[in-house]
Amino acid sequence: MPSRPAADAGPVRVTLVLDVAAVGGAEIVLRDTFAHLDRARVVTDVVCLREPGPLADDFRAVSDGLTTLPRGGRLGLARVPRLVRHFRRRGTDVAVVSHHHRAALTLARVAARLTGRTRSVIAAHDMDLTRVGGRVLPRYVVETLFLSQGLALLAPSQGRYLHDEEGVGTSWRSRVREYLVPNGIPASALPTAAEHAARRAEVRAELGVGDDDVVVLMVARLSPQKAHEVMLDALARAAHPRLRLVVVGDGKRRAELETLVAERGLGATVTFLGLRRDVPRLLAGGDVFALSSVHEGVPISVIEAMTAGLPVVSTDVGALGDLVTEGEDGFLVPSGDAAALAERLTRLADDPALRAALGNRARTRARTEFTVENTAAAFTAMVESVTGRQAA
Repeated sequence: MPSRPAADAGPVRVTLVLDVAAVGGAEIVLRDTFAHLDRARVVTDVVCLREPGPLADDFRAVSDGLTTLPRGGRLGLARVPRLVRHFRRRGTDVAVVSHHHRAALTLARVAARLTGRTRSVIAAHDMDLTRVGGRVLPRYVVETLFLSQGLALLAPSQGRYLHDEEGVGTSWRSRVREYLVPNGIPASALPTAAEHAARRAEVRAELGVGDDDVVVLMVARLSPQKAHEVMLDALARAAHPRLRLVVVGDGKRRAELETLVAERGLGATVTFLGLRRDVPRLLAGGDVFALSSVHEGVPISVIEAMTAGLPVVSTDVGALGDLVTEGEDGFLVPSGDAAALAERLTRLADDPALRAALGNRARTRARTEFTVENTAAAFTAMVESVTGRQAA
């Protein structure tokens, strides 16, 4: 596929193709990244193949617009020529597709190829799925990676996983240029000590916890992936009088987990808040952030917690090892090891100075490495490299 001349005037035109603009970690990162791009270098638009979705207006606000191409025909293949026409009208240089938007993953790559000029990039947002019988990239995608011009990775460990477990790079068909585009979040200005103290007191009053309680926040949807039962087991093992677990998130397991809390005698220790839109505010009232997941990618919730200055205690899955340095800004334990989680939580509950030291280092690292500005810079470098505008 010929490169666009480097002297071609104007920014790189990127079209993000989604099945639906749903509320998810990957979609939120893409939305925030688009908002921080330099429009002199990259301009964006969005196409949804099923329906607009709840983040549609958000994407409209940070891009040149959002177009919906509802399914046509038995298999929805009528959308391919419509995508080709859209790419040509738009002058799309790069079509970006997320791995978990399965219709987009197939149709947008085909359409990009058919234009004769539009390149395609796959953004992978998960890993470790083979341990639960799944895959990040379907086999047919791995075997046709050569048809795309880029694979966006969140962390080095994700690249190793895709190579070792899913067959990326094992043949000429499964090879594609890889780019590191790490997750990052917008970081608000650091509050003054007085502002933080007031916000902390307000949140803790709302949660009904005392000044001496050690609040462990767990922000995760109530699904098997997050293994809340392991966290509950850890709390029961710790039996620490000051530990309080606050669970933020909702899902099909809520009734099951509430029953388990009652059976383990943790009713006074665990609070379920359900789905909340004020997580950064809630983090101000916490002392520790914890996850017990079976698999992860690069969880935004961990970056948010580190940015807020909370030490992290998590299972060592996904790219958590790229985010958290053991003993420096948190602790990592083997997946499913409730005893190890209990020990680390107890250690932090009993040592305020250790909590503060790990939390301060977490804040410094997150505000330096895991910023949306860094994500936007890496995204820009990737699409400019893919189009031949700039060396990678």
